[in-house]
Amino acid sequence: MKTRIKLAAGMMFAAAAMLPGAGALAQDKITMQMNWTADTAHLGFALAQVKGIYADHDLEVELVEGRGSAVAAQLVATGQTDIGYADTVATLNVASQGAPIKIISTIWKSGQFGIQYLADSGISEPKDLVGKKLAVSPGSAMLPLIPVFLKANGIEEGEVEIVNAAESAFIGLLTSGQVDAVSQTPENIVVPLAAEGIEAGNMYFYNNGVPLASLSLVAREDRLAERPDVYRRFIEATAEGWKAAMEDPKAAIEAIYEVFPETEHPREALTQSADYSFSSVCPGGQGDIIGMTPTETWDTMYQVMTTTMDLSADRPVTDYYTNDYVPENAVTCP
Repeated sequence: MKTRIKLAAGMMFAAAAMLPGAGALAQDKITMQMNWTADTAHLGFALAQVKGIYADHDLEVELVEGRGSAVAAQLVATGQTDIGYADTVATLNVASQGAPIKIISTIWKSGQFGIQYLADSGISEPKDLVGKKLAVSPGSAMLPLIPVFLKANGIEEGEVEIVNAAESAFIGLLTSGQVDAVSQTPENIVVPLAAEGIEAGNMYFYNNGVPLASLSLVAREDRLAERPDVYRRFIEATAEGWKAAMEDPKAAIEAIYEVFPETEHPREALTQSADYSFSSVCPGGQGDIIGMTPTETWDTMYQVMTTTMDLSADRPVTDYYTNDYVPENAVTCP
């Protein structure tokens, strides 16, 4: 009797093995809401998609372009997407209002926000801004960081004239001499100016007293509990994608065009901006762990956010992030 059962089971297995697609495991689907439209902040994701890294981790990933970090965090909070790619400060602001979300990996471990100026402006360090005009866009993510940056560098707010202006006007304001500096990212100011043959400088907030992480991966707590292994595989594959992008930037840029065919950024601009993006992923240089910010840095960031940026300190910082989903075998910067 036992022999007949074994034979029957064997015949069923053989029949199943002959079916089309037999042996292929179903991939876990996961959708990521991006912070904005595709650019060098998304090189690692695009290359992981094109190179089959996500597929190798049994993941079917959909990358959706976004409309800002706060929107991405809110879409995660309301369960409309599986994972978000959003600015750290914006995410904590959403979470502090009761949204059940956590940061599970920091991709841009250092922010790109800072101050840009023309090379012949006489500005090279924070103190040089005293008595100068600085353009800032109302409502931008940089605006609340300006007072923190000035205070961290011993500058009174009244010693720098803040000029409210649209970001689209920054380059014209700089080159016409109407302002001495602007607050944006080097990718949006230094790179386009270089394309016009104009040399410009940059100082990061991160390196001048405002050590805040930037773009991070965010997920709902209940979905983390439901599919912890899926999120761990996504973070590991994403880290591998970023490592591959740093090893082959040209392939990563081509991946952007393949995954997001409507991308309007010229190849030359993406090429010039890629190094800034990689520096944000790996501020510690070779050997730095991709996607993981250590506890002591989180403590420092939280102190800055709760003492100068109106984030309530009534909860511990560990309510807002976890490193439990980063790979046990760390993926490190090349």
